[in-house]
Amino acid sequence: MDLVIWMTAFTLGTSITVISAAIGNYSLHLGVTALVTLSIAIVAVQVHRQLMAGGAKRSALAAATSRYIGLVWVWAASAILVTYEFILTWRETWQFVIGLLIIGALCLGLAVMFDRDAEAGKEDETMLSLGRTLNLLQMVGMLMAVIGLVADGKFNPISQGVMRSDWAANNIFFFGAIAVALIGAHALISEKKIAQASSQ
Repeated sequence: MDLVIWMTAFTLGTSITVISAAIGNYSLHLGVTALVTLSIAIVAVQVHRQLMAGGAKRSALAAATSRYIGLVWVWAASAILVTYEFILTWRETWQFVIGLLIIGALCLGLAVMFDRDAEAGKEDETMLSLGRTLNLLQMVGMLMAVIGLVADGKFNPISQGVMRSDWAANNIFFFGAIAVALIGAHALISEKKIAQASSQ
């Protein structure tokens, strides 16, 4: 049932995002993109809290973190691909779509590995360290991306990015980056609390 709900939400989110780009409504696209990506972040935070309340191991938390960050990347790739293959035109579409899919696949692959460890009651310190490092790198990268988009004028709700050809992609990048940073930051805080609790 959870898979059906997620697939439905994923499809609807992508469809509405693409439709808002098709009608050229910048504000609507901005709002929908923010809603979709930040909703994923909110669900991730709720899952982290549930895991902590249930006394879950760090491997379970790492699996959830990787899964939801991966979901953001895959959704962003899907939304950009459909938007620029069928609605708008942007020369760099495929480079970014492939890049996003690779990162998304890596995160989802890590989630599967962490899930296996969690099911076996294991906490592989090497894997946890790798997950933590990737999380930190993504957080720093996303914060830099947000600053760069604003500084370069690519994300500017007031001037609407001067309606550049990549305006829809920039909206997706901006809020996707914020969502990834939020998920990662909350995961690090949660992991620290779990580690402290287990050491007592």
